[in-house]
Amino acid sequence: MWRKLGFKAGGSMDNQVDVSRTNGYGDVFSKISSAIDRIGNISLSEGDRVLIKINICGFRAPSAGAITHPLFLEAVLRYLRNNFNGLEIIVIESDATDSKPDITMKWFGFDKILDRWDARWYNLSKNATINKQINGLHFREMEISEVFNDYDYFITLPKLKSHSLTKITGSLKNQFGCIPLKRKVRFHGNIDEVIVDSNLAMKPDLCIVDGIISMVGGVALYGIPKKTDTLIVGRNPVSVDAVCARILGYSPRRIGHIKKAKQVGLGDDRYRLMNLPNLDGFKIENELPIWKEYALNFGRSLKRNYDKKSRKLGR
Repeated sequence: MWRKLGFKAGGSMDNQVDVSRTNGYGDVFSKISSAIDRIGNISLSEGDRVLIKINICGFRAPSAGAITHPLFLEAVLRYLRNNFNGLEIIVIESDATDSKPDITMKWFGFDKILDRWDARWYNLSKNATINKQINGLHFREMEISEVFNDYDYFITLPKLKSHSLTKITGSLKNQFGCIPLKRKVRFHGNIDEVIVDSNLAMKPDLCIVDGIISMVGGVALYGIPKKTDTLIVGRNPVSVDAVCARILGYSPRRIGHIKKAKQVGLGDDRYRLMNLPNLDGFKIENELPIWKEYALNFGRSLKRNYDKKSRKLGR
């Protein structure tokens, strides 16, 4: 199966980002359709294999703003089925230290949605893996699921969230969740570099960010849900995340993984809004005071140093 790459990084359309307001999840299908029309239609053929990475972390309900909402996934599946014939659609996620998506997806009805739109569930942690040469910032060779060796188009569906470790969670970090290892916490000391490497190995062709219920407050899983009715769509994860950062009140240059992703050529943090003159009216007040962010980062630094010393002493 050959690999469609879409627009190349640095191309004239690569940094286009569409930001629109929704009326909850009720009109998200029409909003996604219109956004994709504005950035340029998807090129797919009958029989193509499409991967869709959702964001299921922990055992949080969709109303908490921490995971991809089932209705959001359904809107994307409906778009694909309405516009293309004969696609093989595979929805993917991996296990994590505190996450068992095989269970969570059934709790919240993802399985019924997959059945309705003839899509297949695939747990990246429970299937065969391959090693991919990437010469990245942390890995020279990265272990990834074999499903990334045989696909035509990759869509990532992140949530719009603030995060105490990486400041934001968006398109780039969603591929960190594609790492098949369960204990991804081992990479938290080099989180920015590993996020970049994940995208060198598994770069999405289309990013559709669920900011309808966002999560603010800076804590990875237990932030504050906020109804923001925002949809963000683009082809390049760096440009899309630069927009996400601005909406959440950050300069993209303050986000380590965005800065490093730009440096290795994954994309540009300069973006071109398709349907808006600016992001006024979309910015979300960050519930995490800057002093608390620095305090959390300092605490994590102390813990990392303690863990390193403990390992050396064989504790």
